[in-house]
Amino acid sequence: MIPPRLHIFALNRDVTARHTNLTRAQGDTADLPPLADWIGADSLATDRIELFPVEDLGDLDLSAYVGAAFDLEDGPLATAASRLNAIGGAVLLAPDSAVDGALVPGPEATLIASLPMAVADHDADLPKAVVTPSPASTPEPQIAPEPLRPAIVLWVLLTILVVAGVSWWLT
Repeated sequence: MIPPRLHIFALNRDVTARHTNLTRAQGDTADLPPLADWIGADSLATDRIELFPVEDLGDLDLSAYVGAAFDLEDGPLATAASRLNAIGGAVLLAPDSAVDGALVPGPEATLIASLPMAVADHDADLPKAVVTPSPASTPEPQIAPEPLRPAIVLWVLLTILVVAGVSWWLT
């Protein structure tokens, strides 16, 4: 299986738009240039890309940002780090899942790197789990309610009779 890739483009136009996971989460919308045309894609899912001026990273290298933001294979990222860190201006980060069609960048964009993204390996043979039955829980002993004492029953009945008699006498 061919692993999906992250395509990193240096934009050769003056782009100040910011369209990242963070700006989308904050509800910010950017007026995007025709990025699909610039990179030669049939279509581009803009909800999966990142577009920003590299200067927004401050002292953080672009390669460090890309390594932290995307799950990439280490070797190819280390090889491309110097090229990534040399980008000035704006950058477009587009994973395969955002791009439809072949990438044939025009003069507005330069493909700097297409880095393989890490893919989960589901081929491992895992040992069977040891399942032990849970110990049977012993029910807590039921405490029988204390029987009513005859003296209490007698006092309750006597109180009811007195209240009824007083009520009848007052009416």
